[in-house]
Amino acid sequence: MTTPPEPEVCPILHLELGPLDLNILGLRIQLNQVVLDITAIPGPGNLLGNLLCAIAGLLDDVDLGNVLGGLLRNLIDALIRLLEGLGGGAAGGRPAPVQP
Repeated sequence: MTTPPEPEVCPILHLELGPLDLNILGLRIQLNQVVLDITAIPGPGNLLGNLLCAIAGLLDDVDLGNVLGGLLRNLIDALIRLLEGLGGGAAGGRPAPVQP
């Protein structure tokens, strides 16, 4: 008799916190090391596991550096056009005079 294969899990979050010593208004909180691993398990009846695995897989083949760089360039271009429209792009590199 063979056992059914275990479902493939999707890593969602891996968080490691070192020692933590807080003093909040006279309340001292000391925490040693905490390691938190959250994985999603897809499969029938695993609604949250299926949803998080689907979301986690959306960006697998995406180059986030290029995407974020493009968004930043577009944002800077839009700000430059906005400033030029407000008079911030006056000729000669001098600011436009302020109207009273």
